[in-house]
Amino acid sequence: MSTTLPAVLAISGSDSSGGAGMQADLKTMLACGVFGMSAITALTAQNTTGVRSIQDTEPNILADEIDMVFEDIPPVAVKIGMVSSADIINVIADRLTAHHAANIVLDPVMVATSGAKLISDDAIAALTGRLFGMATVVTPNIPEAEALTDTLIHDQEDMETAARRISEQYGCAALVKGGHGTEDANDVLAETDGTVTWFDGVRINNPNTHGTGCTLSSAIASYLALGDTLPKAIKHAKKYLTGALKAQLDLGHGSGPMDHFWKYR
Repeated sequence: MSTTLPAVLAISGSDSSGGAGMQADLKTMLACGVFGMSAITALTAQNTTGVRSIQDTEPNILADEIDMVFEDIPPVAVKIGMVSSADIINVIADRLTAHHAANIVLDPVMVATSGAKLISDDAIAALTGRLFGMATVVTPNIPEAEALTDTLIHDQEDMETAARRISEQYGCAALVKGGHGTEDANDVLAETDGTVTWFDGVRINNPNTHGTGCTLSSAIASYLALGDTLPKAIKHAKKYLTGALKAQLDLGHGSGPMDHFWKYR
């Protein structure tokens, strides 16, 4: 007897140390019960202590990766992670439009926890101008939400204001994630119809947080593919991420990865 699984496509960069990027995306998708597929946007040589080198994928190769996936096993949902150049972003937008992609979860990797900009102004303009409007939801952390709204976020009221502004400006739902400087791990979702939902999170005392953003966005895409509404998918994804952090995996000399398979140990 044959079986089937909802398929989800991750469009993101490779992390050689396995804790973030495509490797985190595929591990998360497997753990959340969907069939993960990949279109790699960049090769990175990195580990828990930092990034040594990055090589972007040629845009025509990336286009082929996305086309080959959609032509054979059309994904029910798509997660977009690290996209560092305008050329790459335009290719993704063109191919996803051509294939009528749905349930797009965009993790706008723009600003590091330190506040350093990770992508160029050109790339940010392409990201917000082309991909945000296609997304079901974008998942900025606080530094990214500050960059997108050109405001400072000090408390939960500021988080909610930023989520509303991003949603209204770009026509997609916005999940602004706590945990960067706020006292807890509460997140707020603003949807395009004006609905606002808060998700309470427990702050886990764990220094090993490499790949949390990749993991959360991939889990949201997975649960959307399984049929959840957006708020329910976020609730389930946060529960999954909390469990991965609670497992207290300790690998590497820097901010290490989480245990993506904690549910099955």
